[in-house]
Amino acid sequence: MASFEEQIQKACDERIIPGVVLLATDAEGKFQYKKAFGPKDPNQPMGLDSTFILASCTKLMTSIAALQCVERGQIGLDDDVSEILPELEKPEILEGYEDGSEKPILKTAREKITLRLLLTHASGIAYDAIHPNLVRWRTLRGQEPGMGSLPMMDRISVPLVFEPGSGWIYGTGLDWAGVLISRLNHTSLEAYMQQHIWNAVGAKDITFHQELKPSVKQNLVKMSMRGNMEKPAFQLAVKSENGVEWTDDLVYDDPTEDEYGGSGAIGSPVEYLKIMHSILANDGRLLKPGTVEDMFKPQLGKESLQALMGFREQPMWIDTFASLPLGTKIDYGLGGLLILNDLKTGLKKGSLTWSGLPNLLWTIDRDSGLALLYASNILPFGDFQSATYQKLFEKEMYDRYTAQS
Repeated sequence: MASFEEQIQKACDERIIPGVVLLATDAEGKFQYKKAFGPKDPNQPMGLDSTFILASCTKLMTSIAALQCVERGQIGLDDDVSEILPELEKPEILEGYEDGSEKPILKTAREKITLRLLLTHASGIAYDAIHPNLVRWRTLRGQEPGMGSLPMMDRISVPLVFEPGSGWIYGTGLDWAGVLISRLNHTSLEAYMQQHIWNAVGAKDITFHQELKPSVKQNLVKMSMRGNMEKPAFQLAVKSENGVEWTDDLVYDDPTEDEYGGSGAIGSPVEYLKIMHSILANDGRLLKPGTVEDMFKPQLGKESLQALMGFREQPMWIDTFASLPLGTKIDYGLGGLLILNDLKTGLKKGSLTWSGLPNLLWTIDRDSGLALLYASNILPFGDFQSATYQKLFEKEMYDRYTAQS
């Protein structure tokens, strides 16, 4: 039977999946797995110095930065953020449109938006491309839903889709949190993360601006796609036997003035793992031990939790990349999704996890003492083939870690 490495290499060679970087570490650093497979671009092999569009993996870093602000007493998790973000004072909820009309039905929200709600996607702020009312709202303004084409503040400034704290929807709450961090500390989000996160753990090749760190740009993996999609960044994966093709879709503008706290970072998975390891080890370099404990506690109210569970168990997510088995107990922590029961791959109850658009997935399992990172650059999100190999990677790491322990 082919070894794990032989299976991954064969899949990359045959372009079943793109090149990948696979990483794992335990809290003490005694168990380490760091390997690169397949091509970085049509002419070069993938290396451990390769860099990726981190996309929504940015959210973990922004959550950590926001919690550092809480530790300093600059803001509380349940404080009204409109004192720092006046744009979110008296937000309006888009309930729909008048019959036979293009006139939106708007009402002023009763509840305030708090930092906790921004960090857990319970604020009512949605990505415009995933909610039909907001798609229509954008279209009526002659604008295109989704990333690009608008400055960040225009992009993230949309009506709410529910009363703050009464639901769950994936959205730009972490982008707003990034703006809040910047304003509280009178600096850019890039400069803040450089000083308080990247320097703190010795992570070099991560940035919002590729021109600031030439090695990030030089080592960036060329984007891949499956199937002949016109706009793969804005679509969900479909089951396909098609192989992986190269694409010139860059996903983000380069250079850019914007620093999206929810999605804008580009960088090295090896360096990103240093951030994950600090949280896994609870070593105090990024956050106080008590704050790390809070990250791994359920944060959602009953209505929000029901909405999250409904979102995750929609048929379109079944067996896709980063999906969980149906019936998995979940909640949301301060930084990612909380898994509340053990999984067959070895993942333990209490693990924190989230993914990034080009099919990246990070997981921090404090019960087992293991952190995993699967990094690829392939569109669209939810790639079924990548899901197979990510699960294979996860199970292999737990088997090897258990055998070594």
